[in-house]
Amino acid sequence: MNKGHNRILFTLSLALVVLCPDLLVTSALAQSKSFGAQMVDSLGLFITPFAILILAGITLMIYNGIAIRKKAFVKEEVVQPIMQELQQLNIDGAIALCEQYKLPVTSVLKGGLARIQDDELDIESIEKGLEETSGLELAKPFTWINMLNTIGSISPMIGLLGTVTGMIGAFTVLQDSGMGGESSQKMAGNIGSALWTTAAGLVVAIPTLISYFIYKTKFGTIVAEVNRVAGEMVFTLVRAARGGFEGGEEGGEYYEEAPAPGAPPMPPG
Repeated sequence: MNKGHNRILFTLSLALVVLCPDLLVTSALAQSKSFGAQMVDSLGLFITPFAILILAGITLMIYNGIAIRKKAFVKEEVVQPIMQELQQLNIDGAIALCEQYKLPVTSVLKGGLARIQDDELDIESIEKGLEETSGLELAKPFTWINMLNTIGSISPMIGLLGTVTGMIGAFTVLQDSGMGGESSQKMAGNIGSALWTTAAGLVVAIPTLISYFIYKTKFGTIVAEVNRVAGEMVFTLVRAARGGFEGGEEGGEYYEEAPAPGAPPMPPG
């Protein structure tokens, strides 16, 4: 990719040096046009895809700015009551709270708690449920973040296509009509279109890629927080099962089905 760009830039530089006298005259004539009109004329058919990409990029920046917030994924005032229910081994109560508060973190916790069947606390199964639900819940918002990366990657490619098209047109004019007069102006117009499409591709790509990396980093922090809450849930369950209720008898029965991760299997009774 970089070598290809360097070759194109070298070709453009060489063409500009060769055409410099005629380009100065053309540049003086072009100054009479407004900047916007000159850009529209130079982009030609490429203005439509660039307009679509700009609109999509701005929309995604605004959407992700609203959606990718910690409060939209994790709320401490929601997590704490769930943990209090789990400290009492009230699994049904914790699931009810998860269903009451619709957040990605509560959906993840519910996915783990749903693996508890008949008062059997299988930590490995719970962790598997947390992992699966987390993958499903957190993949959805990242799709919109990744679209910024897609736009940032496509825009320079469209700009490069416009550059190649413009250079082909310029050298076609040179081949058919030679140098001087009207042909030089046509060549200058084609080269100008090539440069405009390259610039337009970069103008679209740079802010969208910057936004992509900002939101990606922010989302990574949120994912880490969701995973922390999921780990806290497992720890709370294990600790509650070990200690049990007051008196310890029922908690002991719970814990017999919940060996710590990595512990050897319990011998048969």
